[in-house]
Amino acid sequence: MRCSHPMCNRGIGLVSHRRSFRKGLYCSRRCRDNYAAALPQPKPLLSADARLFAWLFAPLNAHARQPLARATVRVRRH
Repeated sequence: MRCSHPMCNRGIGLVSHRRSFRKGLYCSRRCRDNYAAALPQPKPLLSADARLFAWLFAPLNAHARQPLARATVRVRRH
C-alpha cells in the first residue's frame, strides 16, 4: 500500500498517519501535514467584519423571532 500524498512513492509501514477528517493513509506525519497544508481551504462567504457590520445595521425585526413587546418599568418612590 502506498502513501496518499501524490508526490510520495513510499509504502506505508506498520504505523500509518491519518487525519480525523480524511480517509487517506500517509507514511509519516510530515508527509501528511505537508499535503494537508497544500489543500485549498474553503473561504468564508463573508469576513467577520462584514458580518458584524451587516448585523449592526440590520433592521431590528430581522433577527427577532417574536414581535417586539412594550416593557413596563416600575419606579419606587422613596
